[in-house]
Amino acid sequence: MLFIPLVAHGGWLVALLGAFGVALLLTGTGRAGWARFLGMNRRLRWFHLSILLLFGWFTPGRELLPMAGSLSPTAEGLLVGAGRVLILAMVVGAVVWLLERSSRQDLIAGLLWLTCPLAWFGFPRERFAVRLTLVLETVPQVQPIVTEARQAGESQGAKDWPSRARSLFDRVIERAESAPCEPIEIEPGRPPSVRDWGVLVLMFTPLLVLMLWEILRV
Repeated sequence: MLFIPLVAHGGWLVALLGAFGVALLLTGTGRAGWARFLGMNRRLRWFHLSILLLFGWFTPGRELLPMAGSLSPTAEGLLVGAGRVLILAMVVGAVVWLLERSSRQDLIAGLLWLTCPLAWFGFPRERFAVRLTLVLETVPQVQPIVTEARQAGESQGAKDWPSRARSLFDRVIERAESAPCEPIEIEPGRPPSVRDWGVLVLMFTPLLVLMLWEILRV
């Protein structure tokens, strides 16, 4: 939650330092973490491309292809678009690291602690924590179902998007109905210790310093 706004608004130095930190964290997860990171970004490739197109062709600046006139992308636009893509990839990497290093109970305990102030307003913290955790666990499992639905649609001659979407929807519902209902025990986790806060400060202090330095320099 702190990492995303810092790298999104901290400038290039903060983004590069954040990318280096995410790369170190993913290296600690081994091949499984890197494979998950690359797989998630591969599924976002069209979104990445759309960001580059929107910023590159709709941002005023110096034209890279003067002969193309208004059809030319701008250097400033491509630079900003590349920065947005880098930030999105970093966010994906941070999420992958969180999921690889945290158990289901850890995620639920963390969400319960973060939403503790909302209990005064009647917010269903337990239900929110369990549902969000289950969503984070389930989303990676949908990709094999997408592949199966696409292959089945091609073998049956269904090449149009409505037929594929219908096949995918039916498979997801079938998988959900056949999934076993496992009880989830919610145990109140301990609040962050002094050591936890110290690690957090050590991680984010360099990013904050670079962010303030760029603001003061301008």
